[in-house]
Amino acid sequence: MKITHLIKVVLIALILVTISCKKETEVATEIKSTFNLDEAKAAIETAGQTFVIAMNKGDSIALANCYTTDAKMLGPNQKAIIGRPAILKTFSGWIKEGVPTFTMKTIEIWGNEEMMAAEEEWTFSDKDGKILDSGKSIELFKMEDGKWRLYRDCYNSDLPIPKK
Repeated sequence: MKITHLIKVVLIALILVTISCKKETEVATEIKSTFNLDEAKAAIETAGQTFVIAMNKGDSIALANCYTTDAKMLGPNQKAIIGRPAILKTFSGWIKEGVPTFTMKTIEIWGNEEMMAAEEEWTFSDKDGKILDSGKSIELFKMEDGKWRLYRDCYNSDLPIPKK
């Protein structure tokens, strides 16, 4: 009688363990499949459009909000600009000096649920459409507060370094 009872208890325990392991696997699979690369690419495109609009409006707050709180701007011939407050200060300074019309073209977007990347080409033009500067950038995006935001922004000009 004791052996029969012990066998029943062991069988029930095995069944419960098997069922609980199976559910855990299903949950992990569900979580993994929620990332959609096409949706992420579209969100990066939208983030780029938001950036261009803010730049041309002279809206330093909207520009800074395109970046994560721990972002870095990595421009040519200068030290990294680290953190959203420093990025806001930088854009405010540029806007006070006057910013020409800015355009940006996305070349390629790739990545995964952890990090997205974009290759861009950009130009600054005067009011008559004459290109004053052009260049390229590689941007890394990460999710923060439910949005893909710039995490690293590395950009440089196509123009040669000015001679002294």
